[in-house]
Amino acid sequence: MSADTRLKLGLALLVVGLIMPFGTVLVLQTDWPDWVKNSVSGLLIFGFEILMFPAVALMGKENFDRIVSRVKGVVLAGKVSRTRYTIGLVLLIGAIAYAWLGTYVPELMPSDPSARLWANLALDLVLVASLFVLGGEFWDKLRALFLYDARAVLPNRK
Repeated sequence: MSADTRLKLGLALLVVGLIMPFGTVLVLQTDWPDWVKNSVSGLLIFGFEILMFPAVALMGKENFDRIVSRVKGVVLAGKVSRTRYTIGLVLLIGAIAYAWLGTYVPELMPSDPSARLWANLALDLVLVASLFVLGGEFWDKLRALFLYDARAVLPNRK
């Protein structure tokens, strides 16, 4: 099997794994017994993690490294513009603040359980997207929070 074919099949598995968690919403609306719903939902929620290993094994190390380097180059740009950074911070703080306020002021969230699920999924998506908008330098700052010896270097204000 050629490297390009293995790459395409591996990417297809990754895409299927990314889509699988959304099937949980459909499973919850069925008439199945609760134990079946829970089992199938659990498989669907962890679909990406389950399919990631066979996909990487199928693609091979060289194809996986090629994908990772392209994604890091495009999405995790080291230095981002001030506008992009500001947009990322607004998305990050807005998603966290809305979810936090929603727990204390439930009227801010939809009362329908399925609508609430979609609202929570949207907030999670905005939160993850904000991390990519903020860029690679923000990821370094975030990583530094978990390193005891890391120190912040603040620029001089003139």
